[in-house]
Amino acid sequence: MAHNQEMLEKRSDWAGKVKIFGLSIDQSMDKLVSHVNDKKWNSVIHYHRGQSKFMEQYKTRGVPHVLLLDKEGTIVFKGHPSSTNLEEAIDKLLKDEKL
Repeated sequence: MAHNQEMLEKRSDWAGKVKIFGLSIDQSMDKLVSHVNDKKWNSVIHYHRGQSKFMEQYKTRGVPHVLLLDKEGTIVFKGHPSSTNLEEAIDKLLKDEKL
């Protein structure tokens, strides 16, 4: 999550174009809120998965895990964040280029 926060702070040219969502698997919403506030990760939009079946639905096997969506909302990348250059991939998607 720190890397996501840093990218959003660094890339002011993404303002209004790129949103990064974090889906927390923390035990509780209170723990998530506390952790986000302590780390000052406030540029990322955070959700708590609660009892959702997100990991099963999207065949996520572990964390961290990234889903990149194009402008139409189609998942164009799914995997561990270290397996791709996220900043470069996002720049390509903003130009309507394929990954």
